Amino acid sequence: MIEHVATQGWAGPIGMVGMSYYCWSQWNAARTKPPHLVTIAAFDGATDMYRDWMYHGGIPIQGFLNSWLYGSVILEHMGEGLSITNHGRGQILSRMYEHPFDDAWQRRRSPFWELDQVDIPVLSIGAWGKASLHLRGNFEGYRLVKGPKQLLITGAQTFAEAQLLYFNEEFHRAEVLPWYDHHLKGRDNGVMDRPQVRFFVQGEGATLGAPDWPPPDATIAEFHLSGAKSGHEQSLNDGSLIAERPAADGGATSWTYPDPKWMAGVTTMDKQGVPHHTARVVTFTSQSFDQDREFTGQGVLHLFASSDQTDMDVMVKLSLLPGDPEKPPSIRVSQGWLRASHRAEDPELTTEMRPFLRHDRAEPIAPGEAYEFRIELIPMSVLVAKGERLRLEISNWESAITEAPMTHWYGQKVGTDTYHHDAAHPSRLRLHERPRSIAAEKVPK
Repeated sequence: MIEHVATQGWAGPIGMVGMSYYCWSQWNAARTKPPHLVTIAAFDGATDMYRDWMYHGGIPIQGFLNSWLYGSVILEHMGEGLSITNHGRGQILSRMYEHPFDDAWQRRRSPFWELDQVDIPVLSIGAWGKASLHLRGNFEGYRLVKGPKQLLITGAQTFAEAQLLYFNEEFHRAEVLPWYDHHLKGRDNGVMDRPQVRFFVQGEGATLGAPDWPPPDATIAEFHLSGAKSGHEQSLNDGSLIAERPAADGGATSWTYPDPKWMAGVTTMDKQGVPHHTARVVTFTSQSFDQDREFTGQGVLHLFASSDQTDMDVMVKLSLLPGDPEKPPSIRVSQGWLRASHRAEDPELTTEMRPFLRHDRAEPIAPGEAYEFRIELIPMSVLVAKGERLRLEISNWESAITEAPMTHWYGQKVGTDTYHHDAAHPSRLRLHERPRSIAAEKVPK
């Protein structure tokens, strides 16, 4: 299509724009390197179909397919009088589940594997609220392409906010139009003088700039999981995040599933029907911070865990707890997922702060044996102000309320999992942290 348009007399330099599915189309078009494609503005779109949304950590997605495939595709086609049994409509569901590993079928649909050949200008735009669907793809797309590039991560907190932002004319005039004016019309408008990376800092409400991602000035902070009570959370264990490595052996937290009090995924409800999202999961919460700290970049959870089963799922969520009645009680900062049998890492693509899983086979675990799992956390940026806390939630499922529509297939899981956190098994959360004296320079709107 791009090359066809290029032959028309009315056509000028060609660029692409689009959100979600239409952003995937941009990544896929760019990977084929059509000669007349000049630039793309990739708004909110995955690049690795397997890792970004089909199989988080090897765990199959379920909820999104109900809302997207049936709500946005099949039922819309029915309303237009189109057949839903012909022309392959709806087959993506069965095909996806027929390919539980990162095989040739998956890679054919994942531009990730060829984006390092893309050398046209790319503007990659993501939203913190799309961490479980597109956000990782916008970071990876930015990292891989080789031409002039910029990354912008907006503060949109939900799927709806991200969609509304895309349809906001003022946003396009401020961000996308200058990019096109420069790369398609040759206007010297200063757009390339912007910081190469701009990102909204959750908890602060400001947009900061950096020369790359992760920011080169980032160091690594560690928080160890501890069985000591935080005194702050109503959860299965109310554990703590502490700075020091535990000195004693024997610390562990065990829990049995499915929990009889789960009602909407892991969410339970009191007698008045008020939902509680953490009462029936494992949590580790920090004490109140004694100074402002900004965590911007990558994150990874080193979790020592065992199960009485031959496989186990781990889903983690990191949240900011503002403690201010004028703010939400918690703000999601990042998430991560892992199916234990998919724990094998690709040594060529793994880094210290970003484990890259192979997903090419299932390797069962031995019941009762503790393993060290490295769980990738989706990139983040958050200011934890003095007096605020961080909370880590761990379970093998998620809330059907807070995580919809990106919920996962639970299946028939029954068992007991144990998270070890002692001197011999130093489970810990590692986050990139920026010095506030450098990071506090805000980018003008």
